[in-house]
Amino acid sequence: AVSIGATVFGALFGRKAASLSTLGRATTAARGMSRSAKEAEDVARASARVATAQEELEALEADIAREVEALEDTYGADRLALETVEIKAKRGSVDVQLVALAWTPAGP
Repeated sequence: AVSIGATVFGALFGRKAASLSTLGRATTAARGMSRSAKEAEDVARASARVATAQEELEALEADIAREVEALEDTYGADRLALETVEIKAKRGSVDVQLVALAWTPAGP
């Protein structure tokens, strides 16, 4: 804006009414203003996209929390009945393929 104002002022009150350099400066200033306006619009659009994406993320997280809660209600540890079965191994038929440890927290 300052550049355009200076160019117009110079064109009106300078020695020459209009010259190539005056027109060149005005064109450059106008191009700069157009570019900065476009960049401001780009920033506004990007901010709107970020806000929309954030809302979608929050909605998805809420859906996941509801689904996890429903699964815990259906398949929670207190709902499953576990049965312990002891199997005695024979001397020649032992082939260990998996070793696992199960832990159950003590009650309150």
